[in-house]
Amino acid sequence: MMHTPDDQLKVPERKRIVFLGDSITENGAYIRYLDAYFLQHFPNHSLELINLGVSSETVAGTNEPSHPFPRPCLHERLERALEESKPDWVFLCYGMNDGIYHSFSEERFALFRNGMKKAVERIGQTGARVILMTPPPYDVLSINGEAQPDGLQEYAFETPYRDYNGVLGKYANWVTEYGAEQGYTVVNLREPMMSFIAGRRETDPAYKYNDGVHPEDDGHWVMARAILSDVFGIEPERTPEWAKSMDGDFIRAVSRRRDVLNAAWREHVGHSNPDKFEALPLADALRLADSILEDIRMAAEQA
Repeated sequence: MMHTPDDQLKVPERKRIVFLGDSITENGAYIRYLDAYFLQHFPNHSLELINLGVSSETVAGTNEPSHPFPRPCLHERLERALEESKPDWVFLCYGMNDGIYHSFSEERFALFRNGMKKAVERIGQTGARVILMTPPPYDVLSINGEAQPDGLQEYAFETPYRDYNGVLGKYANWVTEYGAEQGYTVVNLREPMMSFIAGRRETDPAYKYNDGVHPEDDGHWVMARAILSDVFGIEPERTPEWAKSMDGDFIRAVSRRRDVLNAAWREHVGHSNPDKFEALPLADALRLADSILEDIRMAAEQA
């Protein structure tokens, strides 16, 4: 399954790893796949993956007037997130919402850059390792709304700028360059996901990348593979059966555990998104997650 012979040198034995991002991270299927991969292939390691994604969030503090509520901003909760989670590593994945689906603006771009730098600086002060991820692509051919030409005053998720993917390309390029300059690991999500979309469309010209923003499970596996490659030096030779579907005791148990933890951590840290998850108190969720972990280990051994 694993192609790189010295993988174990790049997979730490014990780390608490936090993921910060928008709705793509809140969905968290890519984190579920990472969790499943490590639980199956590195059962003696202890990697605690904490999903702190919040839907609609930005790092820039940008907001379009037509949005149904003020977009959450990471900086409103970053201090609490770091204090409560006490991470060893922190992944940051922003950009999709930061351009608020408009044509390119130097002002919004500056807000994004400054917001990212501010977050990186604060995380660095804790001693945690910073890992940047480029924003995933935007597929205009898949959107549910109607794409708009350049020159309008207002755009929105339902009526986006038709080359918003080009805007995100500028954001992704900056993340890559900034990470290289500062010596941070950067995960390139954009290129492998664009290749994935193009490949699917070659075989099916009518292919829809969900709503153009949010990848479905197969897209999340592409994200997980990019993280495995760029951070851990692991190149899976094939897609695991559990990543192709939710069939099997192993992946169902992993998913059940992740759902419990994701909701509890999200609401424990708190956020300004008016949509709240039904969640157990964190202490109760952690106990339940530990009990499910035994089911996961048994299922992994049987598999």
